[in-house]
Order: sequence, then C-alpha cells, then structure tokens
Amino acid sequence: MTEPAGPLRGVRVLDLSWGIAGPVGVLLLAELGADVVKVEPPGGDPFRAQPGYHVWNRSRRSVVLDLKEDEGRDALLRLCGGADVLVETFSPGAMDRLGLSYDELAPAFPRLVYASVPAYPPGHRFAGRPGWDATVQARSGMQNEQPAWRPGPAYLHFPAPSMAACFLLASGVLSALLRREETGRGQHVETSLYQGVLAYTTQIWQEHEKPPPRFHTTMAKTYPPGIHQTSLFECADGEWVHAATMNGLAPTRTPEDILGLDPVDPRALYTDPALRARHEAALSAAYRQRPRDELIEEFHEARLGAEAVTPMADVFSHPQFVANGMTATVEDPELGSTTQVGVPGVLRATPGAVQGGQPRAGAHSREVLAGAGYADDEIDRLVAAGIVEEHPVGEDGTWAP
Repeated sequence: MTEPAGPLRGVRVLDLSWGIAGPVGVLLLAELGADVVKVEPPGGDPFRAQPGYHVWNRSRRSVVLDLKEDEGRDALLRLCGGADVLVETFSPGAMDRLGLSYDELAPAFPRLVYASVPAYPPGHRFAGRPGWDATVQARSGMQNEQPAWRPGPAYLHFPAPSMAACFLLASGVLSALLRREETGRGQHVETSLYQGVLAYTTQIWQEHEKPPPRFHTTMAKTYPPGIHQTSLFECADGEWVHAATMNGLAPTRTPEDILGLDPVDPRALYTDPALRARHEAALSAAYRQRPRDELIEEFHEARLGAEAVTPMADVFSHPQFVANGMTATVEDPELGSTTQVGVPGVLRATPGAVQGGQPRAGAHSREVLAGAGYADDEIDRLVAAGIVEEHPVGEDGTWAP
C-alpha cells in the first residue's frame, strides 16, 4: 500500500463488514485517507469471490482473526485501543454473542465511533431478523413500486438499498468524528439497508385520491413499458440514443419536427392506445434512418434532451474520463493490473487516492498485530493455533481466495 493521502489521514478504521453497504461505505473513508484494517474470519471474507469485492475492498490492509476464540477477541480489543472507528454489518445479535457490542466496548474505548449497518433499523418490527439487499427491496415496498415490463413486482438488479446505505454509513461516521472533536467521545452510528431504500425516495409518502389523468400512466406500472423505456431508440448503424427527454429547458422544436413526422397532440397519446402504438412505430422507423451524432446535435439545438447510449468500456477509455481521475489502474494481488473506478469524491486541497488493490486475506496479520504490541513469538503461537491466519496458500502454492 502507498502512504495514505487525504483529509482523513491519521484516522484508523476497523472494518468488520461484508456485503456491499459496509465495504463500499468504508472504501469512501479509506480513499479519503483513513487507515483501514479489514478484520476477516478464518478462511477470509466468504464474499471474496464476488467480482465487485476487488473494488469494494481495495485501499485497506487485512488481518484474519477468529473472533469466536478468546484470544482472537482479545486481539480485536487490542486493535480497538488504537482505532477511531469500528464498522460492523453482522446479523442482529452476533456482536452481542461475541462480547463486542457497542455497550460492551464503549466503557473501555469511549472515543470509539462504532457503526452498524443491519438490514432493518432499531425499533423496526423486523430489527432482529437477518436480511440482505433483495429481501429488503421486497419488504420495503421498493419491488412493488418499481415499474416493470409486466404487471406485478420487479426485482432490481442494481442493489439500491445497499448503494444508498453506504453513503449513509460514511456520512454518519464522519459526522460522529466531527462531533467527537467537541465532546471527546465517540458514539454508536446506526443506519440500515431499509433506510437506504427511503433515501432514494422523496422521503414523503402520499396517496392521490383524485390524481390527474396522466398520473397513473406516468408513475404507475405500465405494460407495455412506460415513458422512459420508450425514449430509447436505435439509430442508423445500430447505435442507440436516449432522446427527447426533459432537460430543464423550453424546447424550440418538437421531436416530430426534427424527425420529419406529422405533429401529434401529446395528450392524445395517453388516451388513445392505438394512436400511441402507431406513433411509436413511426418514431422507431424515423430514428433508424438518421445518424445518431447528427440527431443529438439537432436535439440540443432545439433545447431537447438527448445523449448517446454509450458502452461502459468506451466510457472508461475516454481521454477526458481518464484525465479527470475517474478511472484508475489498480494492481490487484489476484487479478494483476486492473482498470477500476477512481476515487469518487474530489477534494482539491487534500485529494484522496487509491491505496492499493484488495489485499489477500490475512496479508497484513503480522504487521497489524505487531503494531498492536504483539511480539513475533506471540503471533507465531496464534497462527499455529489457528486463531490468526496469514494469507492462505493452496495446494499448488498459489494464494487461495
């Protein structure tokens, strides 16, 4: 790992998280300069095989401890003595059973900021129930509300609850650290995947008893698909565009005018399904006759929203994307040289940086424990007892994830 950079330099985080929300939330802290030590169970984090982990768990060191053993628990407590933050995403009650709950740690480590990200928040009727992204999507109403290509609920492949909770975690930890500057004391920071769902909504729920005619056609589930799916068109040469969308400007021409089609009353499209079907077919045919770049230019001149549907590989290789640091070359111990998303938050005066690829499980066990005061012979004994692991090696002599 390189020397940490960024405004959180000097802050140490113990990362006991797994899944998505915890690792990504901790990644945001790591690449703002925090020294992150990932504490993994024997054999390593069971989710290491997931492709996203090579990004989500980068920029940190790894120590493997068996927290179910007294000496493994004692080792974590010694690490807490030099830590500012502990993040855990275990199932409800797991940290209590290990004797590592906030209530048990706070008296000994009053400055520790202790962050938890369960599936459901404290006080929720399912607060004691384990859960993961998809089940929280279901229970929260997100799948029921999601527009789909058919009637009924829809599963979101994008892990929306987790990818919102990661930001709630990071902002909560930073707020607690800021408060600690005044009080000298840490606190328990709690968010959840369930609260992540709510962060993506307007955060106010309302039922319209007498909605306007367009309300249901725009907001409710529709079959065939709704307005945003029908804003995607194939152009000449097989290129795609997302066109004729809102961009906050008052348009000077209609899409029909640009495409050489007869004008149509937009209100009629919502009340006459046959007219809508004929109009969509005419649009599709007209788009296929026009080069995409030419169309985008005309749409922008007419103050209409339109952009190319770009393959992700093209985005990552674009010179501007690279020049702005939005992509990074990261050396991963398992994969070798990789192209990954760069540091998402930019502070001009104290910029952060990628600190290295996902470490091998236990790659820093000896280094981290030595920093906590363990002598080499003590570490050797813990390794021999299976309480501590250095990075595991397979039968063929290579690292086993």
